[in-house]
Amino acid sequence: MKHIPKKNLFNITKHGFISGIYFNSIFNNIHSLIDTYQYVKVLDFGCGYGYFKKKLLNNKKIKVINFDIVKELTEIDDWKKEKFDYFIATHVFMYFKKIKLNKLLLDLKKRKNIRVILAISKQGWLNKLGAFILNYPEAHTNFNLTPNEEIQAFTKHMKILKRKNVLFLSDVYLLEFR
Repeated sequence: MKHIPKKNLFNITKHGFISGIYFNSIFNNIHSLIDTYQYVKVLDFGCGYGYFKKKLLNNKKIKVINFDIVKELTEIDDWKKEKFDYFIATHVFMYFKKIKLNKLLLDLKKRKNIRVILAISKQGWLNKLGAFILNYPEAHTNFNLTPNEEIQAFTKHMKILKRKNVLFLSDVYLLEFR
């Protein structure tokens, strides 16, 4: 693992035992939404420590490309230059401004036949209680978008194919462009 600066400016979660159960549940739901009839490439946008890729390390049908704004965590310099079938993001867009998210969506829309899988935190009292109990005081700070604003931005351009609830803490969506 590459060295990450001590100050965590981007709220990157290191999974402990209990938070690992939660995030593994999210990753299992994401994995279940990926059609592995054939070999697929997945861009994990905002990959953090790359837990999703590590989870699928032995899967020969899925190649995961990690991208993060933290240079020490990313495998590529520019996600826009990559070819992929699925664009996944777990608890990422709540930190975006609306205009930045809309630009990203327009960039994605230019691609043909990609699907998007999002995990969106509910940002509710149960999430805050979990952050308190697990001593992650920074876990629910610096948000720019509510869960409703996140999904509204996506559904402006895309249709929801499936939605799964994860432990009443997050929703996982499978979307495609109209």
